Amino acid sequence: MRDQMITEEIRCCILASCKDIAKSHNLISVGAYGSRVSGYARKDSDYDVILVLEDFDEYVRYYYNQMNGNQFAVLAVDKKALEMDAEKGALGDFVVGRLLSPYLPILNPEYLRSIELETKRRFVIEDLEDLIIEYGELSRGLVVKLDYLVLCRMKKRATSYPPLKYSYVKMLSPELRERNMKAILEGYVEVLKGLVKLKMIKFDGENLIINNGYIDNILSFKIHRRVVNLMEFSRRAFHSYVTHGRAGRVKLDVVAKELASKIKRELRIALNGQDLEDPKNYLFLKTGESLISLSERRSIKDFISKLECNENVVISPLAGALNEVYLIRVGSERLVAKKFTDWFNIKWFALNVVAYGTKIFTLSGKARLSNEFGMNRLLDENGIPVPEIVHVNIQERLLVEQFIEGISTLDIIRDAVRTDSLASEYKKYVFETGRTMAKMHSLDVTLGDCKPENFIVSNGKVYVLDLEQSERKGDKVWDVAEFCYYSGHYGSILSGGLQQFIQSFIEGYAQEGDKKILRKASQLGYGRVFFVWTPMSIIQGIASILKAS
Repeated sequence: MRDQMITEEIRCCILASCKDIAKSHNLISVGAYGSRVSGYARKDSDYDVILVLEDFDEYVRYYYNQMNGNQFAVLAVDKKALEMDAEKGALGDFVVGRLLSPYLPILNPEYLRSIELETKRRFVIEDLEDLIIEYGELSRGLVVKLDYLVLCRMKKRATSYPPLKYSYVKMLSPELRERNMKAILEGYVEVLKGLVKLKMIKFDGENLIINNGYIDNILSFKIHRRVVNLMEFSRRAFHSYVTHGRAGRVKLDVVAKELASKIKRELRIALNGQDLEDPKNYLFLKTGESLISLSERRSIKDFISKLECNENVVISPLAGALNEVYLIRVGSERLVAKKFTDWFNIKWFALNVVAYGTKIFTLSGKARLSNEFGMNRLLDENGIPVPEIVHVNIQERLLVEQFIEGISTLDIIRDAVRTDSLASEYKKYVFETGRTMAKMHSLDVTLGDCKPENFIVSNGKVYVLDLEQSERKGDKVWDVAEFCYYSGHYGSILSGGLQQFIQSFIEGYAQEGDKKILRKASQLGYGRVFFVWTPMSIIQGIASILKAS
């Protein structure tokens, strides 16, 4: 982008100043940036210039020149130092950060463009990684608008080097935002197209979605990456200040003038209540056919009030639920609203003690909401039936989804424990339940809380419900063991119907899954967890059926 203030005469003066500074050094590239290019300059503002030199002994340094009544602030940098700053922030992004803003190439534009793209590529990867670490499984449904990438990086840089805030606020002021954002995003768009080829993201020109494989990779080292990223951010912040000090070896009156100017600018934006826009305004969650802002704050009552209908709305709690779960009736339509509270009570503490060494349950409401949303999106994308999510509110830990009408596997068990022969239709449903669980496991997804009531047969399809304990790379044997042994607690003896129920499940699972998982579920370590609920004779009988599979 070329500002009207960068005239041909000014361009010639910039080149002349740079050649004077370069002396015997090979001049690689020159570009203008800052307030003059971005359009918020005062009449007395300097012309900010970046000068790239080969084998520049001082690595990075400011020079202040005057020519034809104009002041030029030239930031000279060694070519190799600049490339290291672009590749890994070796100078704390002190130099390459200037290419995050609009700039005007004056000499060798191809070189500056390559540095810009290398820098923005690193920024995108770092910022997406931070998103995944922050939101966990929720990131599987994140839709990221392009403006997020710009604002997120600006906020990070302004946090580590506060004087930048003034420049960013002015650059994105209402009258300049559209043109400056357009110039900044050109490089980001090119970078994102490259990441699509690497199968890290999906990108339609306006929105990006992070691919599940990349999310899995980041989450597998979540704690390690969080620590490393924090240390890396601190290191760059430190190096940014060090580089600024090293680059600014000028006379004391110049330093005093620059410092006073920065303090005035900081005070001015503080007094005016100006600040950078929140990047999270450009993060959304995909729910059905709509997008929900991550900053959404509607409560259950607010959500219901927004339902466009002339029908009476009836809300009733669902019995036996551990969260705050409500059934919402809107005419003939039914929805389920869940509020994910923390489970730090004696019951769940005791359950974790009983299952210790076999299974640990997630108790945090935020984490369980993240699991529910993320795994729902993942299974849906892979053709496994799940309820459609219609609304989500992270702040309120609220999720609203479609109510699934059908036959619960729990209903089939209650019939099975009372009969010697399970109905053929029920055998078919249980067989399909086993197949569905195996399909989940083939995606490396485990349900975690695999009670029979979490499967419902509707219109010939088995729907998977309550995914709040689900995870990637979890214990598949636990899923099989819980489903089978917990099913047994509804009876007092191992009836013929219950045996056929277990056998139908095993046959369905074996068709799609690994039989070794079925046999491992017969081990005492899994069965002992259910001694509290299920008679030992039934556990031993189910274990024998599993062992023979």
